[in-house]
Amino acid sequence: MRIPSSRPSPYLVGFLLIEAGLMALGSLLAVYLRTGDTAELFTWRYSWHRVVLVPLVLQVTFYYSDLHNFRVAHSFVWTVIRVIQATALGMLALAAIYYFVPRLFLGRGVLLMSFFIIAGLCIVWRGLYKWALTRDVLSTRIILLGSGHMADCILEELTARSDNPYRVAALVQPESFPERREDERCSGPSRDAGPNLMEFWAHLVRAPLYDDPGELLGLVRHHQADMIVVAMAERRQRTPLEELLRCRMAGVPVLTGEDFYEQIAGRILAERINPSWLIYSTGFRTSLLRLAAKRAMDLLLAALGLILSAPLTLLVALAVRLDSKGPIIYRQERVGQNNRVFTILKFRSMTVGAEDGSGPVWAQENDPRVTRVGRIIRVLRLDEIPQMWNVLRGDMSFVGPRPERPVFVEQLSAKLPYYRQRHNIKPGITGWAQLCHPYGASVAAALEKLNYDLYYIKHTNLTLDIQIIIQTVKVMITGGGGQ
Repeated sequence: MRIPSSRPSPYLVGFLLIEAGLMALGSLLAVYLRTGDTAELFTWRYSWHRVVLVPLVLQVTFYYSDLHNFRVAHSFVWTVIRVIQATALGMLALAAIYYFVPRLFLGRGVLLMSFFIIAGLCIVWRGLYKWALTRDVLSTRIILLGSGHMADCILEELTARSDNPYRVAALVQPESFPERREDERCSGPSRDAGPNLMEFWAHLVRAPLYDDPGELLGLVRHHQADMIVVAMAERRQRTPLEELLRCRMAGVPVLTGEDFYEQIAGRILAERINPSWLIYSTGFRTSLLRLAAKRAMDLLLAALGLILSAPLTLLVALAVRLDSKGPIIYRQERVGQNNRVFTILKFRSMTVGAEDGSGPVWAQENDPRVTRVGRIIRVLRLDEIPQMWNVLRGDMSFVGPRPERPVFVEQLSAKLPYYRQRHNIKPGITGWAQLCHPYGASVAAALEKLNYDLYYIKHTNLTLDIQIIIQTVKVMITGGGGQ
């Protein structure tokens, strides 16, 4: 199983800002309808901080109601119901805030009126946004040059998401593509189809298919393309450098398939790239200031987490003790930054001696070795609370690649390219790969998670860390996610 896409649409930030503005406007309109006096809107009673609080709270409830996820298509009826539910939940949260902080209260009757106005505005706005996406109003038109594994993966990614900001204007395969090996095929439609899928993809994306790249600039102008993506099969297709140079000199952006795929998918295909791509690509930036800021955030979050979770920690510890024999805390060796082995701490979720007969094995979904309490705390991620001590000690970060056991590191390093590059940064309690890929216990699943880990290492920054932490909280509340 694969997540269709992990990186949000570039239009999402703009969409959310406009929606937040509509929420603030809705609250002001409710004040006006309730008071009937426009002068009231400019008094201290209705100052900016009271108005801004409304979209802040509502966007939180919208996020946890999965209304910020446009990757999966939903019916308009589903959207209407979710918007009403999330708005109602937001209004209840605002009512609780007003009870404890009366100074933020907007006025009697305003909250109820705001509910109807804001829900209506958000439903209309989301309907318009969905219409714009389906009508390609916001799309960037691309010409895909090449065929084979990389082209298949790009087209699979583009067709798998409903908020795709790119429209394939034309497909160009320079020459007949020889049959590919089975292990080069991408998951999805290309797994069971024939060796050359360009006719299939052309039909699916409703784009013309050309065999001759000799008039590439003419195709760009004819189809009003904004970008060319080069996804040539290495050593099997001749790249039309002269035509690409003409297009580039004419101001048309040209991207490699690997760069474009990373941009739309939020992961790097480790099996497709070579060391020179990693060496010369942008990213992988670090500095003392960034490291200090990340460490400060780790210490703050770990300390707060241990303090706030103290009552829950006692309950989990008691439940583990009463459920089965054995220690409450489970200790295990893991490989950390710079291949340094450390001892990770977790609440024990398996029976004692779970690997006595089998030796080290990956945990499976619905693993029979997991205890009754262990099954619950693993789903809710509560077994990982003690790892905040690892963060305080400096063994781990809050966000980073998941640390693996030494025996598995040796096995995977021999089979997967760039696997040891995961150890250039500290491992994390949560991470990009854990959120974006479902649970897996195989070399193939490890490869998929490696693709996400390489993307995180390349683009690591505090903004991405905060995004991952917020999404992790959502996963803990709603369930799901990876491991």
